[in-house]
Amino acid sequence: MADKAKLFKEAQKHISKGQIDKAIQLWEDYVLHHPDGNIYNTIGDLYYRSGKKEKAIEFFHKAADFFHAEGFLTKAQALYKKILNYNPHDPRALHNIGQMNEEKGLVTDAIKYYLAAADAYAKARERDALKEISRKIIELSPGNLSLRVKLAQYLQKEGFIEDAASEYLDIGRVCEESGDIDQAREFYELSLELFPRLRDIYDVLFEFYISQEEYEKAVELLKKGKELYPDLIDLDLNMAELEKAEGALDSAKEKLLKILSEVSLVDQKKLYLRASRLLADIYLEEGKHDLAWESYGIVLDSIMERGDFDEAVEILGRFRESLPEETAEKLIEIYRKTGENELLAAELVLLGDKKLQEGDSEKALSFYTEAEKASPDHPGVREKINSLKDELGYEERVEEEKTEKTLDEKLGDADIFVRYGLLDEALDVLEKLKVEEPENLEVHRRLKNIYLERNDKESAVTECLIMARLFEREGRIELKEQVLKEAFDIYPEDPRLLELAKSEGGISSQKELEPEFQGSALEEGFDAMEEESHVAEEPPQGRLPEYSEELAEADFYIRQGLYDDAMTIYRRLLRTFPGNEEIKRRMEEIGGSAEEEPEDSLRESGEVSAPVKEAPSVSEEEGEEIYEGVTEEVSEIDGTTIEETPEPSLDTEVLEIFEEFKKGISEELEEEDYETHYNLGIAYKEMGLLDDAIKEFQMARNDPERKIHVLTMLGICYMEKKLYSLAIEVFSDALKGMTERDESYWGLRYDLAEAYEKHGDLKNALNHYIEVYGWNSSFRNVSDRVNQLRQNTGETGDDVEVAEEENTKKSRKDRISYI
Repeated sequence: MADKAKLFKEAQKHISKGQIDKAIQLWEDYVLHHPDGNIYNTIGDLYYRSGKKEKAIEFFHKAADFFHAEGFLTKAQALYKKILNYNPHDPRALHNIGQMNEEKGLVTDAIKYYLAAADAYAKARERDALKEISRKIIELSPGNLSLRVKLAQYLQKEGFIEDAASEYLDIGRVCEESGDIDQAREFYELSLELFPRLRDIYDVLFEFYISQEEYEKAVELLKKGKELYPDLIDLDLNMAELEKAEGALDSAKEKLLKILSEVSLVDQKKLYLRASRLLADIYLEEGKHDLAWESYGIVLDSIMERGDFDEAVEILGRFRESLPEETAEKLIEIYRKTGENELLAAELVLLGDKKLQEGDSEKALSFYTEAEKASPDHPGVREKINSLKDELGYEERVEEEKTEKTLDEKLGDADIFVRYGLLDEALDVLEKLKVEEPENLEVHRRLKNIYLERNDKESAVTECLIMARLFEREGRIELKEQVLKEAFDIYPEDPRLLELAKSEGGISSQKELEPEFQGSALEEGFDAMEEESHVAEEPPQGRLPEYSEELAEADFYIRQGLYDDAMTIYRRLLRTFPGNEEIKRRMEEIGGSAEEEPEDSLRESGEVSAPVKEAPSVSEEEGEEIYEGVTEEVSEIDGTTIEETPEPSLDTEVLEIFEEFKKGISEELEEEDYETHYNLGIAYKEMGLLDDAIKEFQMARNDPERKIHVLTMLGICYMEKKLYSLAIEVFSDALKGMTERDESYWGLRYDLAEAYEKHGDLKNALNHYIEVYGWNSSFRNVSDRVNQLRQNTGETGDDVEVAEEENTKKSRKDRISYI
């Protein structure tokens, strides 16, 4: 910290001598090894002061990115706004503000900034960024096809033909899914015409033509594709499918066999499976069931892996008569996984009957036994079991086996049970062996595998832990570590594994990193940092720890020239800590007043949009500097005050896209959805779209919960449109609904007086101004307004004098009560 304070003093010396480049070099050398958002911002200010605008923006971005990464989103957004004051078309700043609005759920604002960013990326020919931002816009309003069409047309106009064609293709998919076949065909074919080399179009449009039985169009499509992509196997596969649909089985089969000889199941699995399935379907049509079953083998495994068991059952049904045993085995595998025990029992009995017919009574009995376990009440299964046991002398043979079978033979029996899916029987054998041979690794390994097959992770981990201890006892440490790793892969949350890892040092607690700068050191500037190198001082008078962070945030906004944002924080604090002198002093320093609370309380909560204030003037003698004593305050950049929040400028084409988005939003809203209409009105008002804002507020004016706020906003919009008679109407209506004559009431009364004045009704304006004057003669500029209108109307001042007298009495009474 001391080094930083020393560096600050040295940089100050360079700045005082006009050696800005040397000061910049000092800070850049420091920040290279000690990243700091505040210093990045300082360097940016210095670069701007020296006339290097691009370098300034580069460091403002670094500052914003730093704060964003650290979770200081409000500071990051303030810096992005600052960047837009320097360059209104900076794509990264527009993109990031849009993202922050999206995270807050402000969809309209997000779309607005995303569209402006898209336009900036397009102009800069940054295709990857443009694709990403276009995707975000679509994700925010996926069902708004008009918006998507406008966006595709914009991409086409800007020369991003492939991206436009891809978007038309996606629009066609949406239309087809919704059943609008004609529109789907139109967009598919537009995509093909616009960019014939778009590979995806050939699969999508081919499937579309096949579904509509438009085979001639499908043939023409494939011919066109082969001209552009002569080696593309997908097109050959599509042609084979088309030939199969038209009955040309030999030609289709020839193509499919060639494809399967050229493609790899590992590298081109999707293509391989599709070709295998088509070939299997052809073999079925030809009655060659053995060949069809062979082709379907890998297809069925893939279908079952992804859990499409209904589809697998449907395919197996085609082989029920020709290959009953193979079909039953696959169905048994499916029903074990799906838990459909009745169906499982039925297939097991069928397979048992088949084995009995072949003379294999042992296997038949095993199938009947599993069938009874799956469904104890399955018809006839108990009788079959009893009959076979009597025939085989089952009880006597079991006793013989217990005394005669070796360990290897018993393991072999367990393997046979597993092979036929009789896991319970295999477990019985292995659990007995586990008691007899507790240190036999093969027993534990087989048990682990069965538990995994049954998805019993806890028992599988138990076997792994036993094997680990056995390996350790034998000194085979590498195998011990391997089996423990397998246990972690199986069930990493197992408490025994976590405890083992801690005891062996396998898991270390994450080191907590202390931030480089704490509290006011980061927020209050380098002066405060320098002070921290000495003994800490008591907080200044009136400075309470409850709001130190809020004051630091306000200081940050002031350094960026964002005075309205700082004033919002001060007013919120003043309501919590009324009468706090430090807060009032800070407000006065940036040209604000605590007396403006009524209207501003609405603005802060988003109920009333605050007008832009002029930046406070700073004399040369005061020598006020914008940021931590390093650079002079820049109150104006290219004619735009820093504290103004720049709205993204939208070109005509982009504005049309935004209009489509608004239209889509309006069509989706119910008229009774007052809150959404109100929020949209606020958003449109802030964008300067007054007609749209008025429309939304008119829809929301019947909302009983926020009627006063809606009417107030309507009045403000009418005033900006110079529709003073309408403003008078809604302001008057709002006043009627206010039961308490608090500061909000008198602020609205002042607005009504102003509306009368601008409408030319000076008498009514004066009457309302006098009422406000009687409540608080220092409110806004009401005293000046009264005097001016009295001169203009020739009214006497008796009523004003009475009001002044009442105001004086009230003031004296308040002072006596206070004493």
